[in-house]
Amino acid sequence: MKSLTPVRTARLVASLIAILGMFFFAAERVLAKVCVMAKDGVQMGLNRYSNSFTGRFAAENFSDDKKLLDVLRQANELFPIAEKVSLALFIICLILFIVAAFGIAFPKQFCHVLVAMKLLKWQDGIVLQDMKLSGTPSEGPSVSDKLKELCGKIAAAAKKVQPKYWIFIGCSLVFVLVLVFGVRGCSAPSVFGGSQAVTDDLNGQTLYYIQAQKSFFAKTNKVGGPKSLQMPDSLVSDYFTYRITGGKFTATLNKNVKDCPAGTRWSVSAATKGIFTLDLVLYRSAPKDTNCVFISPDFKNLGRK
Repeated sequence: MKSLTPVRTARLVASLIAILGMFFFAAERVLAKVCVMAKDGVQMGLNRYSNSFTGRFAAENFSDDKKLLDVLRQANELFPIAEKVSLALFIICLILFIVAAFGIAFPKQFCHVLVAMKLLKWQDGIVLQDMKLSGTPSEGPSVSDKLKELCGKIAAAAKKVQPKYWIFIGCSLVFVLVLVFGVRGCSAPSVFGGSQAVTDDLNGQTLYYIQAQKSFFAKTNKVGGPKSLQMPDSLVSDYFTYRITGGKFTATLNKNVKDCPAGTRWSVSAATKGIFTLDLVLYRSAPKDTNCVFISPDFKNLGRK
C-alpha cells in the first residue's frame, strides 16, 4: 500500500474540500428552489387578500382568513433573510471550489499553504527549507497574537506563489462564477414567466361575479347591477381593472403579460330569456388575440358547472 506523500495528502484534502463545497451548493440550490416556490404561493395569497374583493371581504369578516393573512405576511418577511442565507451558502461553496481546484492542480504549493496555516505539519525529518516556521512558546500566545501570526504566515505563503498560479486562481474564479450564476439564472423564473397569479386574479373575480349574479337571479328572477350584487362598480388589482356596468362585467389588462398587450378585455354579460319561465343567460367573451389565450384558456366555461 502506498503511503500518503505530501502531494497525495494535499490532493486528498482538496478532494474533501470539494465534497464539502458540493454539500453547500446542494443546500443552496434546495433553499433557493424552496424559496421560489414558497414566495410564489405567499404572493398569490397576499394578492388574493389585497386585490380581490372576495379576499378583502373574507379577511375582514372571517377569523380563519385573518389568521391566514397574518401567517402570509410573516412568511413574506422571512424571504429577505432566506435570500441572504442562500447568498452566503453560494459564496462559501464558491470559495471551497476554488480552494479545491487549486489544491488538486498545484498540490505542492497547496501543501505550503496548509503548513503555513498549521493545518498540516511535516514529519519524519521532512523540513520545508523556504519557509520559516516559528516554534511553540512555553506560554500560549493570546488570540490576537495567534491571528496576527496566522495572517502573517498566509501572506508569506501567498507571496511565494508564482504569478501563473494566481492566473489559474483568477480563471477558476471566473469559470465558477459563470457556471453557478448561469445555473441560478436558468432556474430563476422571469417576472411574468409563470402567469398563474394573473390567471387566478381574472378567474377569481369573474367567478365571483357569475356566482353573485346567479344567486341574485335565483331570488329575484332579475339581472343585478353592482349595488344589487353588493360588488364595487370598479376595482383595480395588480393586473386588471374590473368594472360592472348594468349587467355587464369587464376585466381590462393593466400591463403587458408576455405577448398579451395591455388593454386586452374579457367580459361576461348577463341577460334573461323566456316568456313564461325566465332563465339567466351568461355570455362570456374572451379576446380574439391568440397571444392572450394562455391567461385563461377555459374562460368561456367559467361557472358553467
